[in-house]
Amino acid sequence: MDRVMVDFVKALRGNGVRIATSETLDAMHALDLVGYSNRARLKTALSATLAKSEEEKSRFDACFDQFFQFNDFEQFGQDQKPEPPPPSFLQQMLKGDNAANATAEAQSPLGQMLMQGDSQALSQAMAQAASEANVRDIRVITQKGLYGRRMMMAMGLEAMEQEMWAAEGSQEPQQQALGQQLREARERLREEVKHYVERQYLLQASGDSRALRESVMRETSLENLREFKDVQGLVRKLAKRLVATPSRRRKVYQRGKLDVRSTIRHNIPYSGVLLETHWKTKRVDKPKVTAICDVSGSVSQYSRFLLMFLYSLTEVISNVRAFAFSSDLMEVTEWFERENLDTAIDLTLNRLGGGSTDYGRSLQTFTDLCLNQVDHRTTVIMLGDARNNYGDPRTELLQAIHNRARQLIWLNPESRLRWGSGDSEMKRYKPHCTWAEPCQSLNQLERFISNLLRYSQ
Repeated sequence: MDRVMVDFVKALRGNGVRIATSETLDAMHALDLVGYSNRARLKTALSATLAKSEEEKSRFDACFDQFFQFNDFEQFGQDQKPEPPPPSFLQQMLKGDNAANATAEAQSPLGQMLMQGDSQALSQAMAQAASEANVRDIRVITQKGLYGRRMMMAMGLEAMEQEMWAAEGSQEPQQQALGQQLREARERLREEVKHYVERQYLLQASGDSRALRESVMRETSLENLREFKDVQGLVRKLAKRLVATPSRRRKVYQRGKLDVRSTIRHNIPYSGVLLETHWKTKRVDKPKVTAICDVSGSVSQYSRFLLMFLYSLTEVISNVRAFAFSSDLMEVTEWFERENLDTAIDLTLNRLGGGSTDYGRSLQTFTDLCLNQVDHRTTVIMLGDARNNYGDPRTELLQAIHNRARQLIWLNPESRLRWGSGDSEMKRYKPHCTWAEPCQSLNQLERFISNLLRYSQ
């Protein structure tokens, strides 16, 4: 029986498509007729045999597009290997410092692929490693580290690390530079392997309970959350819980603190009989939030969830202003006030997400538009990877915003290891922020929003 089809049926079941054994056999017969070579024909044939209702067809389409996300379908029938990772990451990783500035040649096979910019070879190596590590056997999210390590070892990590350590310990500057470049490439590759394993888990997870599924979503990288159809429901659920927390605090406070002097004064007409009680109230200032979001490239998914969270918290945040940018900045608050949340986010990403990222120009535009409207009640949130295409970062403008705001917080979707690498200006921006943190999952985003509400009261 075709291993790829077995894995695909398992993924469909995990995503809520009911498939009987007879339907699986029908799909196998359809596969024998159409093969893997024509993607559209394969999708039509499998949909006809495996998806029965409109809802199941929708889930089938999403699962198929993720499972068969590459065009080399003959590979599945012949080798039964997982698909290689998207080339965009490989090209981005290989065209940076590593390929351009290497001053010594790597000797290990994996090191050569990374240093020579051989994205095709690296892509095939990752697919082969995933097959050898049996990544599609992953069952629980806590196994992603184990399978990621197996993949890295299968790709030749051990030999590359030996070379990296030897180069870093050398007295020759060229060898030391090579060692540093190999270390940076290893960390970036490790991050991509982690995402690859994570995507395989999302497809293969059984989804036995909603609580387990929500737990997985909360820990999953925001970049990969688009695989879940119910993620927006979870975001709204988390936002509702955050809204309820300060509300409960106020109710308990008002019920538990009697204003004795006011109560006695208002009951004088009743000869001192306490017919009316008066409670001490505390004015709770709702924070003003200004969000400045990078919507270029893969960062756009992180901006989507931040905006979704903020505009679900209008009960406890009095004034949310949203700005988005890639090459230049524009205020998008009006879209969120006029349209429903999903439409406003799509408008923002589609209209502003296509340019080449320019943080310096965008900070200048923000300063010109509304710096004088930032005050001691305003929390400014910057969300972006700080990758500025080697342009002028204009750090003095960020400092000017920091000087006027209550606090300036930077959420970066990249791990700290990548801050300052390549065209990242994060290390130059960080001193001008109240604080800066990585933000890569719903759990981290919820924790940030919770702290924002707590310290803004």
